[in-house]
Amino acid sequence: IRGQLFIFGIPGEDMYTAIYRDFRPNRFEEMIGQDHIVKILKNQIAKGQTGHAYLFCGTRGTGKTTTARILAKALNCTSDAERPCCECENCRAIKGGSFIDVVEIDAASNNSVDDIRNLCESVNYPPIMGKCKIYIIDEVHMLSGSAFNALLKTLEEPPDHVVFILATTEVHKLPATILSRCMRLDFRRVSEQKIIENMRMICEARGISYEEAALSLIAANADGSVRDSLSILEQCISGANSLTLEDTAEILGAVGEDKLIQLTDMIMNADISSALLLLNDFISAGRDVKQIMRDWLSHFRNLLIAKFVKSPNDMLSMSEENVRRIGNQSSAIAKELLNAGI
Repeated sequence: IRGQLFIFGIPGEDMYTAIYRDFRPNRFEEMIGQDHIVKILKNQIAKGQTGHAYLFCGTRGTGKTTTARILAKALNCTSDAERPCCECENCRAIKGGSFIDVVEIDAASNNSVDDIRNLCESVNYPPIMGKCKIYIIDEVHMLSGSAFNALLKTLEEPPDHVVFILATTEVHKLPATILSRCMRLDFRRVSEQKIIENMRMICEARGISYEEAALSLIAANADGSVRDSLSILEQCISGANSLTLEDTAEILGAVGEDKLIQLTDMIMNADISSALLLLNDFISAGRDVKQIMRDWLSHFRNLLIAKFVKSPNDMLSMSEENVRRIGNQSSAIAKELLNAGI
């Protein structure tokens, strides 16, 4: 039929569901590594003292949008027990994306003042299906200055039936006027151990045999991001029923923190031959030379921070385990070598 496209499934075969969608948390208890945020939100819901505007900030893949959806379900859940129940009609509709009172906006592509004005006009209409209307604005730092100004007044005094949830990876780009009107919740990078436990559960649920060393390698490269770990895991087990360290290392290719630490150790020990052979392995694996040097320069910057900053965790955008590895190496490296590297 002209102008229409029909896609038919293969009879007898189910459509494949990506790991990150199949195992996305649906309840607060299923969230990984954000216990401090879960505690706050659950207490507010239990006491009926939720705010009118939240700011979820933190690095990618730590659960900001997922938590926003869980909060939206909890606020519209019809159960008399603990919310969200994930069983009532409202919870199922929000999970399926058909709940008209939950509006998700990607500010990266809807960042004009007109987009926000249209949103602010819709705020005045009462909810149709649930108890309140939820507006989730992802990557909110991408809004233009005029769009922020248009949002400001509505964010300050929204109707009682409206809750805003703003999510961003770059909170420093938000105007102070916006920050002052939101309850800020900072999402932390997830520890490697929790990421490994999550991947272990997924592999067992899907009948995938695995090596612990392969899970550890994926967790180290995910660097605190649950979503990144699931993306890497899916790539590594694609078309296979097993997860081995050898295959995982080959797929990941070159330069993770462990390889950068290994390369730096060789330079510290004046083992130039081994360092050149390791660099050759990087190039043979298809890594771009410029990217290798950028990664290594960034590694030396991290070493410098770890050596001279008393509590470097906030400045180093990586997992606690990688911070500890960087700290151990920085304590052994000479200042002269650090200066030469930078």
